[in-house]
Amino acid sequence: MFHAAICEDEPEISKYIEKTLASEFKKVGIEISFEVFNNGNRLIKMIDEHYHFDILFMDIEMPEIDGISICRKIRQINSETLVVFISNKDELVFSSFEVQPFRFIRKSHYDSLLPSLVASIQTEMARRHPNIVQIKEPGSKDLFSFDISQIMYVEAQGKNCMIVTTKGSTTIKTKLMEIETQLAEYDFLKPHRSYLVNYKYISKVRKNDLELTDHSIIPISRGHVDEMKNKFLKYTTRGI
Repeated sequence: MFHAAICEDEPEISKYIEKTLASEFKKVGIEISFEVFNNGNRLIKMIDEHYHFDILFMDIEMPEIDGISICRKIRQINSETLVVFISNKDELVFSSFEVQPFRFIRKSHYDSLLPSLVASIQTEMARRHPNIVQIKEPGSKDLFSFDISQIMYVEAQGKNCMIVTTKGSTTIKTKLMEIETQLAEYDFLKPHRSYLVNYKYISKVRKNDLELTDHSIIPISRGHVDEMKNKFLKYTTRGI
């Protein structure tokens, strides 16, 4: 889950930005929460109180305090926040360089640039957070992001795969083999041809199945129980 702030003094515009960003992030499977500010001083107050935002979307021209001044203060506290300026004033793009914005988007081009903006944020967040895995849906080319530590198991369902996390489930039109390749470097077990299971969520290994911490039951293919027990023991005793 990422946390984002929107700072825009015109309420209708801020509502539109929140709605469209939420929709676009949902398309690529990113969980994100938004806090909307119509006043820059309120935003600074929250950050001064040690509230962290991963991403900040803001206008530059605002009453009381402008976006660049706000960002300058934020940079003194947190240099990692991704800042995206959304402004009608093209001439301010050069002034914004001093606070190192991630992107400068013209409001008149916002709708057309929204998909590429979200895709670039997704890529940057995956780079910064290496435990994030991105899974591409071959047909639609949509990208879905998941925190590895939150994936409980993956189940093949015909031509689809259901990825079950601690937050819910997502169905993607892709083959289990493709997801297995991406998760190969992580500690996932394959007890059955239709399942990948994160060992951290296994509570019991029985003769015919695994029981997970949420009481889900995952079948074990005949003859694989010893392999599952050995791998589970290997993962759980590592470092002891």
